[in-house]
Amino acid sequence: RRSTACGSDCRRRRARVRLLGSLATMTALFDEQSLAIVAVLFICTCTYIKLRAPTLLNTREGFRGILWKAARIGERLSPWVALVCFACGIGVLLR
Repeated sequence: RRSTACGSDCRRRRARVRLLGSLATMTALFDEQSLAIVAVLFICTCTYIKLRAPTLLNTREGFRGILWKAARIGERLSPWVALVCFACGIGVLLR
């Protein structure tokens, strides 16, 4: 039987480490390929929203400013975004 010298402090610390470990395996931000897919999908979604409802992304400040910048990237670099989208799709199929 283990010694309980560390008490509830150690148990809390172990529980926190277990929780952080499970969160690290669930998020797409720690894997480079998944992060690239999320970024490309974000850019494509913002570009689509700007084309469908341009008044939603008129402001260039705050949260909508981030969406406007992503839509601008999608508009200006659309051949490159399409190429990255295609490469990410091939990468997912081969994974």
